[in-house]
Amino acid sequence: MGAMEPGSKAATASELLPTLMGDYWFRSRAHIPSAALVRLLAEFGVRADATRAALSRLSRRGRLEGVRDGRRTAYRLAPALVDAAHVQGRRLMRFGADPIEWDGVWTCVAFSVPESDGRRRPRLRKRLRALGLGALFDGLWITPHAPLDALDRGLAELGITEATVLRATEVPRPDGVAMVDAWDLRTLRRRYDVVAQLADRIVDRLDGGRVAATEALVARTELMGRWRSLALSDPRLPDELLPADWPCRPARARFEAAYDGLGPLAETRVRELV
Repeated sequence: MGAMEPGSKAATASELLPTLMGDYWFRSRAHIPSAALVRLLAEFGVRADATRAALSRLSRRGRLEGVRDGRRTAYRLAPALVDAAHVQGRRLMRFGADPIEWDGVWTCVAFSVPESDGRRRPRLRKRLRALGLGALFDGLWITPHAPLDALDRGLAELGITEATVLRATEVPRPDGVAMVDAWDLRTLRRRYDVVAQLADRIVDRLDGGRVAATEALVARTELMGRWRSLALSDPRLPDELLPADWPCRPARARFEAAYDGLGPLAETRVRELV
């Protein structure tokens, strides 16, 4: 159950450490000994040297705070990041829970960046995707939301001046391009189905008492990683733009049942290791 499925990417030590510390120490400001964190990440197949290197790297970047007592070092999430981590965690767990309303107005970004500009063009596309925009045409990206300040910052940071941001309504045409075609909803649906099926298998095994504490720890973290990836890549389209059988809300309910069901066993394993 805990093994990653084909096509998925194993998390690195630098990704696992903040995730696990946020999952199991989010109410605590205690420092966790590095030796305990090494044991914890070993459950995920991460070598001790890779964990220690990641701890050092995250500390230098200000994401972790370290303290030393003789030869022993301990870490916790950096205080400056705790509040943001709590907000992000609550947002992640609420993702897919509520209907998304819409005023019918699209935000459109039209730009002209030469194909020869091999540096800025892909960076702009990456920035727009991160904001939930989809490419209706090569130089025209859209979203039903209004991330206007973030768009302005992105265009300014990339030095793109040949661009305009519009708020507009669609004029429906019988042979026009479907606006939702700006996103690959077919692939996104498949990803929701994978998470839902994985969650169902976990719940079946939990109901049958066939999940060990070590399995629960690894499976719970991998399941959360998949849900986080979905939340980051889903453009959060309003309900009226999506098919009636869109899988986000049902998948969320199944994810929640599996994630919460694994919790007690996973916490038991963390206590054993730490």
